Amino acid sequence: MKKTLLRSTFLLLLVSVIAKILSFLVRILLARTLSESAMNYYTLASPTMVIMITLAQMGIPGALSKVIAQSKDTRKPLLASIFVSMINNIVIIAAFFILLPFLSFYILKQHEILPVLYAILPLIPLVSISGILKGYLFGKQQHVQATACQLFEEGSRILFLLVMFSMDHSLTNVTMAKIAMYSISVGELCSSLYMLFALRQHKHDIRQLPTLFHTLHRQQFDEVLSISIPMTGSRLIGSFTYFLEPIVMVIGLSALQSDTMIHAYGQLNGYVLPIITMPSFLTITLSNFLLPSFTYHYARGHEATARHQFSFILASCFIVGAICSFLCYFFNEELLLLFYHNTRGALLLKQLAIPFALYSLQPPLSSMLHAMSLSKKTVFDTFAGSFTRLCCVAFLSHILFADALSIAISAGMLVTTCLHAIRLWFAFTKNK
Repeated sequence: MKKTLLRSTFLLLLVSVIAKILSFLVRILLARTLSESAMNYYTLASPTMVIMITLAQMGIPGALSKVIAQSKDTRKPLLASIFVSMINNIVIIAAFFILLPFLSFYILKQHEILPVLYAILPLIPLVSISGILKGYLFGKQQHVQATACQLFEEGSRILFLLVMFSMDHSLTNVTMAKIAMYSISVGELCSSLYMLFALRQHKHDIRQLPTLFHTLHRQQFDEVLSISIPMTGSRLIGSFTYFLEPIVMVIGLSALQSDTMIHAYGQLNGYVLPIITMPSFLTITLSNFLLPSFTYHYARGHEATARHQFSFILASCFIVGAICSFLCYFFNEELLLLFYHNTRGALLLKQLAIPFALYSLQPPLSSMLHAMSLSKKTVFDTFAGSFTRLCCVAFLSHILFADALSIAISAGMLVTTCLHAIRLWFAFTKNK
């Protein structure tokens, strides 16, 4: 049993590492292929894409995995999730189809970006389908298959981008940004096809779904929604902040100032953040795989052992973050040249290097608060950091322009991290 668990854990970690590498290769491919204006359009449309995905999924994948894991009849929760997602998708697609021109012309003040925003719409049903399938696989304890779908997602994106960009070398900036956005839909489609293939052993359950429609009751919907809605609330904080940031950034600025800010925003999200947040993969992995031991010992009163585990995790994460910050500070241009073959955003990367050494502490601190039943506090901390970030962008953009972005993202991250640390210190002191 122990060998099987270790083998599964190692395989899951290996698949996650490969998926992360492929994901970063996609970012490198986009950064090297897209022109600077195309990258600006793509990154400016990305916050809208993120909030649309959050609203489309509505926390259903996570809720479905939990309900299925604890239910004997897995077909009814699955059908309830599909029904809720269908209604939700129709409303979201109709609403955004109407709102996107207003967002493009009057809020972002970039009429060229409208085709890129419309390219997000096919993603809504696809990301809902893949989310439901992934939640079902996790609920059935098929963790490796649910994680392996990322390999097909990222691999198909790379292949699609290579083919599309090689067919025509005279693409316009808007067309290149649209292709980059469509590649996400292609990835979700291939991911869903793989998961459907992985579910062939449950084909009997899937085939019976249409005949079960009349047997659905409010209880099945309540089971899913009672979990999915709170999960959506916590995710919406980050997504809504990401969505509002470019909107708040350009309010009240002249056309020239707005173009300067959008240029800096494209550098930040297209080139800088993928590099400086790279350690988050390792720190999240450490938190996910080592924290169950902390929870086990802490729940049984073995506080010394639990705190030793926590100290080890925190120290390991900080070392990883510090090494990355050191490299980003002293070798910012070299890193950008290595990954992207250009030095766009070198100054931003150097400015963010030192404060982002503490960013690696967020995953273990957040996980520890969840382990100590302080999940509601983490939501408030995230809100406080997001609110700080938006305020900095709103009030400093007119004074500091591009520098306001690095100050805002650093301030928001530090507020959330420090609040997590303070709450955890008080929790330890109280229990001691």
